[in-house]
Amino acid sequence: MPELPVIRRAPRSLPIAGHALPLLVQPLEFLKSLPALGDLVRVGMGPSDAYVPCDPALFRQILKDTRLYDKGGLFYDRGREAVGNGLVTSRWADHRRQRPLMQPSFDHRHIGHYAELMADETDAMMRSWRSGEIVDIDQAMARLTLRITTRSLFSVPADHTFVTQVEKWLPILMDGFFLRMFVPARLLPLVPTKTNRQYPRAIAEMRKLTEEIIDEVRRKKDEDPGLLASLMNARDETTGEPLGTQELFDQVLILLIAGSETTATALAFTFQLLGTHPEIAARLREEVDGALGGRTPRFEDLSGLTFTRQVLMESLRLYPPAWMFTRATSTACELGGHTFPEGTTFLLSPYVLHHDPALFPRPESFDPDRWRPGAMSDVARRSVVPFGAGGRKCIGDQFAISEAMLAIAAIAGRWDLTPVRDRPLRPIARATLKTGPLPMRLRERPHEPVRSATTNDLRDQR
Repeated sequence: MPELPVIRRAPRSLPIAGHALPLLVQPLEFLKSLPALGDLVRVGMGPSDAYVPCDPALFRQILKDTRLYDKGGLFYDRGREAVGNGLVTSRWADHRRQRPLMQPSFDHRHIGHYAELMADETDAMMRSWRSGEIVDIDQAMARLTLRITTRSLFSVPADHTFVTQVEKWLPILMDGFFLRMFVPARLLPLVPTKTNRQYPRAIAEMRKLTEEIIDEVRRKKDEDPGLLASLMNARDETTGEPLGTQELFDQVLILLIAGSETTATALAFTFQLLGTHPEIAARLREEVDGALGGRTPRFEDLSGLTFTRQVLMESLRLYPPAWMFTRATSTACELGGHTFPEGTTFLLSPYVLHHDPALFPRPESFDPDRWRPGAMSDVARRSVVPFGAGGRKCIGDQFAISEAMLAIAAIAGRWDLTPVRDRPLRPIARATLKTGPLPMRLRERPHEPVRSATTNDLRDQR
């Protein structure tokens, strides 16, 4: 039997810090260099080591066994410190109890209701736009998805002061959390940035805001159709007990972050890609015009917007918002022929997997036609994991896809967005993958009469 190759350690490791510097400064380039070193590569995350699975089969194996490869390691350990033990950050045993309580609020019926609010908020944003002006689309999409999240999940009005405060403190919390993943605690005082100084206050302010949401919904939960009111009324199938106060708090905070941050970055990247690929943008507009004829898209329209979905999925392949996360073994195990003790950390990067040339020819190219039926191998399709996979796949994946498709279709039907900067986009890898400031010029498209309007369409226009 041939001897297994030794797991190689990535170059450029420093004492104490490990690979903190390349992971902070050029994380995407650093991680994309690792497959050349083998199927599994060892990296230093501060004083501890982690293993990066570069082989797609090993990557999927880790995601599939959610009990063995639990949510641990620096990403989730630091995440729990910042935002609590909610559905996204909790370990296997807690997640097994939490998910059934929350799943009903993300079923098809509820998403159809949320879609009305999504379309309403998108329309409100577009009414504030003026043809010819320049808008930071990254900031606009962050504000849009936050307003959608607060309205649909927590029934908080979009003009509530809460929204403004979250816009202020959430970016600081996310950047501070990312910094603490790689910089050892003893070195943090040596990082004199504004974000580092304000991080403790950002956590405190976000927790205060979360408490305010809970108190507001608690006062009117009997008349509130939102997710938070449903969680307050949910009962454990085994014990009959409701979520405790701390559990409720943790769920609200993590859903607030996950429900707005990731979809916002996906939309920003998508509009940047469409702005730099006019031929693809033209095909998208043709589909939207043909399907909607100038009216606002609804949930029932999504199944017919096949090219719009292809555009979104290709954007998520190129720039997955959750570009990196960790897992930790709950017991000793074997992976790829190697044995690992309990507590071993694995660092997984969907970004690296999504850019594997063996799976995706011309992996850096924006090609929505990859997503045509039969155009992609089953292995490649299963390797696109912007929402994770297995039992820990994002509970809100269909919420996010519906939200993004409705926004793309609504905006593309009425506006052309053109990048102002004539230079390639360099994604910024922090807690999520971001575009950074993204100024785009707005041009309103000519209004056309609603084509093939249905009875419902005409009633909506009265």
